[in-house]
Amino acid sequence: MQGVLLAERFRISDRLGAGGMGQVWAAQDERMQREVAVKVVHPQYGMDEVETQVRFRREVQLAGRLSHQNIVTVHDWGEVSVDGRLTLFLVMELVQGVPMHRRLKASTPSWPLAAGWAAQIAEALHAAHRQGVVHRDIKPANVLLTPDGTVKVLDFGVAKFMGDTIGARELTVTGAPLGSPPYMSPEQAEGDRAIDHRSDLYSLGCLLYHAVTGRPPFIGTNQWAVLRKQMDALPEAPAAHVEDLPLPLNDLILSLLAKRPENRPADAATVYEALSMLLVDHAATEPGGSILEVTQLGNNHSVSGLILKRAWEFLEEARAEAGRIVAEAEEVKAESVLEAKRAVKLVRRELEVLVQRSEDMDAKIERVAARAYPEQPQRSEEDYYQAFRQSINGSLPTSREFGDSVKALYGISLPDQQTERMVNRFSNRFAAELEADHIA
Repeated sequence: MQGVLLAERFRISDRLGAGGMGQVWAAQDERMQREVAVKVVHPQYGMDEVETQVRFRREVQLAGRLSHQNIVTVHDWGEVSVDGRLTLFLVMELVQGVPMHRRLKASTPSWPLAAGWAAQIAEALHAAHRQGVVHRDIKPANVLLTPDGTVKVLDFGVAKFMGDTIGARELTVTGAPLGSPPYMSPEQAEGDRAIDHRSDLYSLGCLLYHAVTGRPPFIGTNQWAVLRKQMDALPEAPAAHVEDLPLPLNDLILSLLAKRPENRPADAATVYEALSMLLVDHAATEPGGSILEVTQLGNNHSVSGLILKRAWEFLEEARAEAGRIVAEAEEVKAESVLEAKRAVKLVRRELEVLVQRSEDMDAKIERVAARAYPEQPQRSEEDYYQAFRQSINGSLPTSREFGDSVKALYGISLPDQQTERMVNRFSNRFAAELEADHIA
C-alpha cells in the first residue's frame, strides 16, 4: 500500500506494524498537512454489508469522542479495496513511541515503573468507561510508551467492532481466536457478549502482572489452553516471582484477576488511586534512587505535589501530637516537660528532613523539565523564591501571579506545571520558615 492515496486525502508511507486486527501505516494527511497513522482492518467476509459499515462507523465515532492525554485520538474512518475485497480503515493520531510488548520483551521494569504505566492506563480506561466505551483488548501491544514517559492506549472501538462482526468465540480468517488469550477476561473467554468495564480491569491486571513479573499470569502450550486457565485456574501471587514486591500491589493485582467481575475493583479510578498512593508512599519513604522512575506518570501528573500534600498531612499530625504532649507535660513533673521538649525537637527535625526530601525531589523534576525547555534562561532557586515572596500580597500567590512576577523580574516564561510545582514548594518553605520563627 506504500504510496497509495486513501480517500483522496491520506498518502500512505511506511508500515508501522501489524496484528490480528490489521496493519498500521504512517501517512500524510494532505488536507490538514499533518502526520497520522492509518489502521487498515483485515478484510473479512461481509465487510461490504451496510450493517457492518454502520457498526464500524458507530464504534469509531464513539472512540473519536474520547479526548484524553493517555488515549490515541481517532480522527477519521473510511473504506478501501485490498486485493479486490472491500475493507475498512481508521485514521489516528501518530504517536512516537515504543509498543509496551517490545519493552517488556527487552527487560522487566522495576515495579514502580510498571505501576506508573498501569496508573496511566487506568486513567485512560476511566475516561473511556465514563463515556460508555469498553476497550475489550487491553494488552501490551495496544499500549505505546512515549519518550517523555506518557503512556498512550490505542484501538478503542476496534476490538468491539471485530467482536460484533465475527463473534468472540469464532475464528478469524487466520485461524486464531479473536482477542489476546494471555490478557482476556474469563467472561470474554466464555464468549459472553454482555461484558462491561470490569473486563478491561481484568485485562489491566494481566498486563500489570506481566510488567511486574516478566510473564502473563497464565501461559500454556496453545491459546486454547490459556483460555481455559483464564476461566478456571487461580493465578500464582506475583510476589512469589518478585522480591520485595509491596504487599498492597500484590493484593491489587490479584483483586484485578478475580474470576467474577463483582469481586474486582469497582472502577478504573479506584485502581488509579491505589497505584498513585503506592508510588507516593514509595517516593516519600525511599531516599533518592527511583524518583525519576516514579515521575514517569506523565507530564500532566505532579507526584511532587502529592508528596507535599502528604508532607502537610504529616505536619498537621505532628502539630497535634506536639500539642497533646505539651498539654500533658504541664500537669506532670519537670522531667516530663523536658521529655516533651525533646519530642518536639525530634518532630521538627523529622519535618525538616521531609521538607528537604520533597524539595530535593522537586529539584530533580525541575532539572528534567529544564532539559525539556533548553531555550529558557536559568535562574537560581533563591531568585525564584524572591520572586515568590515579592508576589505575596496579603495571601500566598496563585501559580499565575507567581508566573507573572517571574516574567516581570527576569523575563522568563515558565511552563504552567513548573510554576505550579514552584508555588507548592515555596508555599511549603514559607510556611516552614514561619513555623520555625513561631517555635523559636
